[in-house]
Amino acid sequence: MEAKGETVSRPMLLEKRKRYEEMLKVPDNERLPGDGWLASFCKAYKIKEYRRHGEAGSVDLGAVEAERKRVEELSKKYAPKDRFNGDESSLFPKAPPDRGLATKRSSGKKKDKFRITLLFACNANGSEKLPILYIGKSKKPICFGRQSPNQHGFYYWNNKKAWMTSSIFEE
Repeated sequence: MEAKGETVSRPMLLEKRKRYEEMLKVPDNERLPGDGWLASFCKAYKIKEYRRHGEAGSVDLGAVEAERKRVEELSKKYAPKDRFNGDESSLFPKAPPDRGLATKRSSGKKKDKFRITLLFACNANGSEKLPILYIGKSKKPICFGRQSPNQHGFYYWNNKKAWMTSSIFEE
């Protein structure tokens, strides 16, 4: 897999072991339980976990602290049930893992850019959790057939990049 430039992860090795045991009809009492064998296997073959690539970011901690205090003062005007926090997260379901097991470092592969953005929000005391907002690229995703995502119970929006925009946020 290394020679092909593919990423191998711990869960993949565990699943392969299960498949080989089934394929070779290894009796249940002789099968390897759990993942305890994996550490010695990796040591024997000089396999380590390497991060494929990544970005390092820096943050101005002084600016963060000043902004945190400013927001804290503004928030005091409102009851906890009336203060909401939302957080975006992106899901890249078709992207390969960015770290994997190998005997040497290797370069990463081009990632599939398919993206779904999610927004999670609730109020400060946890009494109200808003439904998850989904943002995709497709106006009518094929997986929902002839119905819209909203008809399937998803709060769904779309745009060219599957990003949160000010108009979606305000809505």
